[in-house]
Amino acid sequence: MLKIKSRNFSFYTINRSNLKNLLNENISIKIFTKNISFKDYLFGFFAPSFDLKLKDVSFLEKYIEFQHKDKKITNLYKALYFGRSIDYDTRQKLSTLGISHLFALSGLHLGVLSGILFLILSPFYKFFQQRFFPFRNRFFDLGIVVFFVEFLYLYFTNFPPSLVRAFIMEIVIFISLVYLEKEPLKILFFTFLASLLIFFEKVFSIGYFLSFIGVYYIFLFIKYFKINFVNTLILSFYMYMMMFVIGHFFFYNFNYYQLLSPIVNILFSVFYPVSIFVHFIGIGDLFDNLIKWYLNLGEKYYYVKIHDFTLTVFLFLSLIAYYRKWAFYGINALALSILLYIIL
Repeated sequence: MLKIKSRNFSFYTINRSNLKNLLNENISIKIFTKNISFKDYLFGFFAPSFDLKLKDVSFLEKYIEFQHKDKKITNLYKALYFGRSIDYDTRQKLSTLGISHLFALSGLHLGVLSGILFLILSPFYKFFQQRFFPFRNRFFDLGIVVFFVEFLYLYFTNFPPSLVRAFIMEIVIFISLVYLEKEPLKILFFTFLASLLIFFEKVFSIGYFLSFIGVYYIFLFIKYFKINFVNTLILSFYMYMMMFVIGHFFFYNFNYYQLLSPIVNILFSVFYPVSIFVHFIGIGDLFDNLIKWYLNLGEKYYYVKIHDFTLTVFLFLSLIAYYRKWAFYGINALALSILLYIIL
């Protein structure tokens, strides 16, 4: 019995071929669709299948594989760059260390990609703009080009939910700036609505929910604190507290090294573009020993579960915190209390 995740849906099938372990592999398969309803298509189904084959690895993935000896490290970088699946053991360690979100393609990755594209394309655009179309807006035109390349990236990575949220939000914010609409809750609402209309089933995934609620807490922080260097550092610790409550309702792994995750989050903003560069020049294994050492810290863990009532109260306070300052401080106090209780 196999569970197969395609670009647009997931389904179950039975395969009788004597093949190697297919976990996290890319395959092609043909299925019988006669008895699949629209509801089944949206929420999952079982279908008979045939002609299952392993797909060839892309040139870029082979280039990544060539630079690493450890397969788990290779898969980690594939997840980071191409949205590929991570083996169960590594996923458990990432969850225990509180950094699973760093390897789920999201806004950070799109931000780095768009920044690199803008820096590369901007000089060429300026050259032609000065000679042929000085009346054009460089940021608007390059924004359209960046969106097109990012959409190709989404297609290549099979539209992961957190990346879908980030892409839609980026477009909504872009349009909002054009029309001078900067209300964060409206931006979030239109992001959700556009995601629902375009990528319906993605909206109902845990990944989308965690990504969406994470952005809400960022907007909440920005509402009450001005963005500067110090507050940007504080934001990482604030987000850890908020997402600790939400995350441990779904995922139960915890150990004390997880408390370092806010610092790792900050360092990751530097690590991600640097890792791309070192892979580009062929020395991608530069950080392999450091990564293996850090992952080994997540081998042992405790079981931590946030109860339904606690989460309900926390989400309720979170919703009204945008309009009531006391509720904002209330969710911070509640999150900190839960964290301290678990630590002690």
